[in-house]
Amino acid sequence: MQKLIIHPGFHKTGTTALQQSLSEARLALEEVNFYYPHTAGHAHHRAAWAIIEKTWGWKKRGGRVIAPIEWQKLERKIKNSKKTSIISSEFFSEANEDQLANLKSRLNEFEVQVIFTWRPLPFMLASSYQQYLKYGVKLTYAQWLESIFEKPGEAKLTPSFWKRNLHGEVITAWAQTFGTENISVIAVDESQPAFLYSTFAELAGIPVGILKSPVHKEVNRSLTFTEAELLLEINLKYPKENSWDSYEVFIRKGNIKALSGSEEFDKNDEKILTPQWAIDKAALMNSSCTTQIKSLGVKIIGDIDRSDYSRIPVGVNKPVTNISIETAARAMIGVNLDSIKSMHGKTISDEFFVRLRQTLKRKFKFPR
Repeated sequence: MQKLIIHPGFHKTGTTALQQSLSEARLALEEVNFYYPHTAGHAHHRAAWAIIEKTWGWKKRGGRVIAPIEWQKLERKIKNSKKTSIISSEFFSEANEDQLANLKSRLNEFEVQVIFTWRPLPFMLASSYQQYLKYGVKLTYAQWLESIFEKPGEAKLTPSFWKRNLHGEVITAWAQTFGTENISVIAVDESQPAFLYSTFAELAGIPVGILKSPVHKEVNRSLTFTEAELLLEINLKYPKENSWDSYEVFIRKGNIKALSGSEEFDKNDEKILTPQWAIDKAALMNSSCTTQIKSLGVKIIGDIDRSDYSRIPVGVNKPVTNISIETAARAMIGVNLDSIKSMHGKTISDEFFVRLRQTLKRKFKFPR
């Protein structure tokens, strides 16, 4: 049978770096009989979104349901290849049992191997909050933590958090679908970045030296607390009449990308601090998840029992009262012109007239 390797995440486990490495090594992989399909970007997110029936964006304000054709295009590519195919997207980890059954039925002619990359849940908190800020969430970090731990396992305001981070439940579902013997888990350690590439290559059967830290690694650093507060304020003030397309281009790919995509930041800014109570709750849930994972009998590489939580910045941040002019300037600079070109003409004109109205209202006090 033709072999297929699926890397379904998890989120925040070095997935972007691994995907960039696979993308850069595409030609070298083909020379040793591996195929990493080329799609938009370094990963296969749109195909994963089609499988999990995800709406990209705000459902009631211009979000787009990803059509099945996005998966079908990737499926055709791997079926036409005679090599061992590798597909990667951390969004596959959000698939429910029915969606996994659908995926399995579409891949019946393949010998499927599944490789997860994993980190302990307490390390996911601050980075996950930043991801939701980039999606327009209007909660402070403290409010968001309260919302996800109010009923652990449920999150009304950001429901995808527990879909992807109940690691034991996720791996169990994949093991039941594709077979325990076909599941591996790499417990990554951010202090040893080479471990991720070498271990993934070993599990996949890729010769030594092909997968390595990407040469053209994209900068995607964590936001400082001040930058996160600036983004939160933008979300709170963002006009309700504006669409997801507008937010994605001008904020997500504009202001946010300009901050997280730059190695520059104000050295006086604090890191995002996580209160001890939240780390303790996450550690308790993590312990339950790792017990479940180990009971499955799947292959585990690395230290899944790591509990070096002292590396997480702990505490409560001081309220932000001012932002440096350099930080504000960096945020303002980042409009992606290529993204504007891809916007629908009506979206651009709507955005223009919304901004024009706002400017005129400020300049001339029109009566209501």
